[in-house]
Amino acid sequence: MKKNIALFFALLVAACSFNPAYCQKAPRIFLNPGHGGHDSNDRPTPLRLVASGDSITYYESDSNFATGEGLIDYLEKKGYEMATTRHNNTSDDDLDLFEIVALAANSGADLFFSVHSNATGVKKRLNFPLTIFRGYDNAPAVAGSDSLARAVARHLRANEASVWTHRLRVAGDWSFYYNWGYKTGLGVLRYNKLPGLLCEGSFFDYMPERCRKLNADFCRLEAWNQSLGIDEYFGRSQKGKTGVVAGVVRYDCERADTSYIAFEADLKQPANQRVVVLRKPNGQRIAHYLIDNLNNGFYMFDDLKPGRYLLTIEGSNYRREVVVKANASSYCNFVIAK
Repeated sequence: MKKNIALFFALLVAACSFNPAYCQKAPRIFLNPGHGGHDSNDRPTPLRLVASGDSITYYESDSNFATGEGLIDYLEKKGYEMATTRHNNTSDDDLDLFEIVALAANSGADLFFSVHSNATGVKKRLNFPLTIFRGYDNAPAVAGSDSLARAVARHLRANEASVWTHRLRVAGDWSFYYNWGYKTGLGVLRYNKLPGLLCEGSFFDYMPERCRKLNADFCRLEAWNQSLGIDEYFGRSQKGKTGVVAGVVRYDCERADTSYIAFEADLKQPANQRVVVLRKPNGQRIAHYLIDNLNNGFYMFDDLKPGRYLLTIEGSNYRREVVVKANASSYCNFVIAK
């Protein structure tokens, strides 16, 4: 009997040595895509598309939901367990803060992650990632939350498909919202006992970013970069086997609409309805991406095996080589003649 027990444990140790994941519980993430439904607290923000003359309204709940769905997809593929507050975008999905906290507490999760977008509400337009955890800047109320917030913010800030006007910001809510009262902070974090954060991925009242966030794939890119930060926090960066390449195609001329503030690359006109083609180095076509007509010029290819690829703009001689790495983001922006 003793020999059988000893043999069992020897086999168990051998199995764990051969495959460490066998003995490791998959991390469980509780996800809260902020808001829900096109309600007044969803900060509806209209914009006019000069190229087409159409008007469209941005709702934060839409981009939060698209980012959340992308995060679920990417993390599940990398072996995480997921729980979320919503699988739809209706008013009924806009849960009370106490209900969100209770669901998180009863979910068995190892981490709480709330997806949002930010807005200044003032004429001076900003665009940078902001990650906020419970506590003071250098003293998180739940250990590890600050490390998670820094990792996520770094990966978001590395996104070259965005134009960032300022450096990233990582903050404790008691420090960031100091004028709200002693240890008041964000309601969704107030009674949360899990390591976690609220992630303001970017600022949607910076008009070029708003146009990008109308594209669900751009929101998925944000989710992908958030997943890389979560991987780093859990020491699981080696789990992902595929990579992403993304970028923006712009014309070498001034934007058609100069009525709003823009910076750096966003001063040029984004391309609409152009086709970006992904090819093997020998030129063989693999996939293509039709850029939308929402004045963002954005394209993206994901779930790519590591290696070298060629990107071309259909109907032109523009081509760029790009290297895709496992569990990483690669970027390739184009400036082309109109």
